[in-house]
Amino acid sequence: MTQSKVVIYVLRRDLRLSDNPIFHHLANPDSNHGFSHLIPVYVFPAPQIDLSGFLPEGGEIPRPAPKSAVGGYARCGPYRAKFLAESVWDLKTSLQSNGSDLLVRVGTYTGAVKSLVDGLKAKECPVGAVWMTSHEGSEEKNDEKAVASFCANSGIDFKLWDDEKYFIHEQVLQNLPP
Repeated sequence: MTQSKVVIYVLRRDLRLSDNPIFHHLANPDSNHGFSHLIPVYVFPAPQIDLSGFLPEGGEIPRPAPKSAVGGYARCGPYRAKFLAESVWDLKTSLQSNGSDLLVRVGTYTGAVKSLVDGLKAKECPVGAVWMTSHEGSEEKNDEKAVASFCANSGIDFKLWDDEKYFIHEQVLQNLPP
């Protein structure tokens, strides 16, 4: 398979441009990542958020209520949903001010990635890689495995980046005076 110059970056929690490690890596001229096109996408995940607001009036959500598989509780209340929507919009605006954009999708991560891959393939612009940042939690790990499996079956490189929120404390501790 020839190396494509397109990378899809599936965002989940790193919703700021200013301190996003993947955006910084891609913008660094010394990174030699080999990609010429970036497609950042945020997916409002149906298993975690009530997506009834995305449906036309009278439409039905084709899946069960978004409850935690482990605890059975609602995954996202109205305050978190509002915060997520505002954060996604702020990131979209930040990317647009830098000559880019953010695709926003609703559903599952695998479904969104598959749709993008199929659409780009139809335009003879195959995807070379899909990147995500790792997250803790059984449901998040299942999402990562599902996207990785789709990519493996489609001949697309998949990279799961370390979530740097845990490294901040290590870096701070290393720089403290004795």
